[in-house]
Amino acid sequence: MTSQRILAGVAHDIAHHASSGLSFLSPHMAHALRSAGLPTVTMELLTDDPYPTGVPRIEPLRAALATLRETAEKIVERNGFSIANLRSISFSATPAPWDEKGYTLHTRVVVTSHDGREFDSGWIG
Repeated sequence: MTSQRILAGVAHDIAHHASSGLSFLSPHMAHALRSAGLPTVTMELLTDDPYPTGVPRIEPLRAALATLRETAEKIVERNGFSIANLRSISFSATPAPWDEKGYTLHTRVVVTSHDGREFDSGWIG
């Protein structure tokens, strides 16, 4: 398997985890986005404090995003890569408009390698 296919799988695995209940992003992400009037948000997971700009700070969401960053790093390492070899892990989320309670979250991850190649999970959820 080429590194390209592996990093595409890494992007998919991170996005899939984020859309699942195991990430504890739902319903906090939906509540935060809706209170800010935003339909979707994109943030960088490789920062020390991954949190969307312009969204009210909600402690359960902050904690879930910090854990998502740690989980992303573990997924990267489990696949034979290092976070140091990546330029970016861009994470996007949008709550499903039909789910008023905010438990259905659509997610997308784009992993950018050190040489600038992008690996997109596509929207999941």
